[in-house]
Amino acid sequence: MIKFFRKIRQKLLSENKFSKYLIYAIGEIVLVVLGILIALYINDWNEKQKEEKSEVLILKTLQKDFIENKKIYSDIVDKQTFVIDNCKSLIECLERKDVQYKRDSIGVFIYYGAFNYYRAEPVLGSYQAMIGSGDLKILKSETLKSKLALFSAEINQGFEDETLSMNLLNTLHNEFRSIGTLFVDDRTRQFDGLSKAEVNIELQNKIISELYQNSNILHPLTMKTGVEINRLNLYAKMLDYSNEIMNLIESELKEKK
Repeated sequence: MIKFFRKIRQKLLSENKFSKYLIYAIGEIVLVVLGILIALYINDWNEKQKEEKSEVLILKTLQKDFIENKKIYSDIVDKQTFVIDNCKSLIECLERKDVQYKRDSIGVFIYYGAFNYYRAEPVLGSYQAMIGSGDLKILKSETLKSKLALFSAEINQGFEDETLSMNLLNTLHNEFRSIGTLFVDDRTRQFDGLSKAEVNIELQNKIISELYQNSNILHPLTMKTGVEINRLNLYAKMLDYSNEIMNLIESELKEKK
């Protein structure tokens, strides 16, 4: 092709047809420029196609993670609500100081309220790997990237009270040490490999009465309940974030189809 154009130029020059040669030369330049522009366009299109495939892969990976996160936070919100309800019931019993009031449920309030602690461990490996590799910039949705960043930041905030929670939990375990396994329900005993207990109501009433007179229980239990409520609010917020992120991911994937 290059030899063909060269022969045409040489012929025009040899015939002293300079004006035609000039027009031809300009035309040849235009063709070369168009060829370069077309090549650049095709290359740019190919790169965009690669980025599009990479973005879809990232979105599907994030979708998989946040399906799991949604399950994690839905489950932890239910568990945390159960813990708080039992803590509140135990506080009510301690304040009333009536040995017969909800006597059969005291064990549930203690073991599933005062002694319980849950910590959500969301799935963030893919997101953190994308930050490390720089692949997160492939995502076109700034709203999605912003929500992901907020989600990650809130997780760190959720563990700030962990030391306080553990201290309160240890304090309550220490104050309730006199109960032994007297109030453990049969289901928990079976799970722990213990035989069914014979109920000693007189002993239980005595221990409940002593617990109600213990002034060292109510304060840490009330503080623990407050901490658990704060954590529940955070987990509810994280569940909302998970739902919002899932909706954004699904919307982006629909646009890619």
